[in-house]
Amino acid sequence: MKANRFKLGSKFQVFTGLISVRKDPVTDEYPIPAYATDVELIAEKDGFQRYFRDDAWRYVIDNVGTEYWDEDGTKHTIKEIGEEVPEGALLEAPIIPPTLEEQTLLAKSQCTKRINLHWNQIGQINASLGVYGELDTANCSAWISSNRTALIALLTREDLLEIDVTDDQYWPVFEDSSE
Repeated sequence: MKANRFKLGSKFQVFTGLISVRKDPVTDEYPIPAYATDVELIAEKDGFQRYFRDDAWRYVIDNVGTEYWDEDGTKHTIKEIGEEVPEGALLEAPIIPPTLEEQTLLAKSQCTKRINLHWNQIGQINASLGVYGELDTANCSAWISSNRTALIALLTREDLLEIDVTDDQYWPVFEDSSE
């Protein structure tokens, strides 16, 4: 004889499979274990688990693993069956534009990155101390100045929050004239 097994001790005693029940040789009956039932199992249903309660099989929503976001961009993941996606939740991460402070920090960081790409900090220090020749010192100074000028121009734009400050179009192109 077969019986439907379910998970004991959880909020929803979900169906976990079929088991074989052996006939008791003394009583000549088929004793059903505490974690099973011979009540006929209901049909599978997409998005649901079947669970046993009060001598009947029932459906419970199964959104485990579903990710959703609040309007402020806070991400949540459903971890338990029976948990619904809240009304008004977003199923894709919202695009939250950067604040003026965040965009300003990104632009400043981009400026530093671009300066350091061709003149790292040690090179900048050496140029300022006169370790390099006049041409290299002038090139370093010009590179730093052109990037800082580009940064100032970016930070004064009215559309600063609407542009990609990492785009090359807003920054000077390095031209090595030391060769």
